[in-house]
Amino acid sequence: MIRGGRLLVLAVLLATGCGVSADGQPQAIEPANLPPGLLDANPTSSTTLPESLSTTTVEVYFLQRQGDTSVLVSVSREVRKSEATLPGTRIAPLLAAPTLGEQQQGLTTAIPPATKLLRAPAPAGSDDLLIDLSSELFDAQGQDLANAFGQIVWTVTEIPGITGVRFLRDGVAINAVDDQGVEQQGAVSKANYQSLAPG
Repeated sequence: MIRGGRLLVLAVLLATGCGVSADGQPQAIEPANLPPGLLDANPTSSTTLPESLSTTTVEVYFLQRQGDTSVLVSVSREVRKSEATLPGTRIAPLLAAPTLGEQQQGLTTAIPPATKLLRAPAPAGSDDLLIDLSSELFDAQGQDLANAFGQIVWTVTEIPGITGVRFLRDGVAINAVDDQGVEQQGAVSKANYQSLAPG
């Protein structure tokens, strides 16, 4: 009997200590009865994302048929703000091809789907970017190959400070072809693909 009485007293003490009212319903607590520091008159919470997670949009270039020719069309891709000027950040969504919705709007790509970016180091002390692509790029031939080079050049020269592009194929230097299919010595720029320029 004594043991049962002790349990009853303990249960009553726990109930009253936890602030549960006699009717078993939660009760509002006056601010004055709250522990110090629980209420902050000047909260520091913010909806701003850390710089490493904030995003921005960049432009990549796909193709759209107009009559007998194709022209470049820019589309936006969301990337991390801290990586927006990295060449690989621009090239990766270009190699991923247009989305289904963009394809339904007539956008295509001349870059073969198996093409891989091997490296594209940020240029040091030069306006020319060096891009190393896998040999699958050359599954495209003729005008398609010229269009593929045009897509890449227009996309990466959106990066501030980059005006020219040099290419490697599996680590070996190659000459890009311009919009007329003519091999170009050295770096190529947007000027070499003016016939593809967005309308």
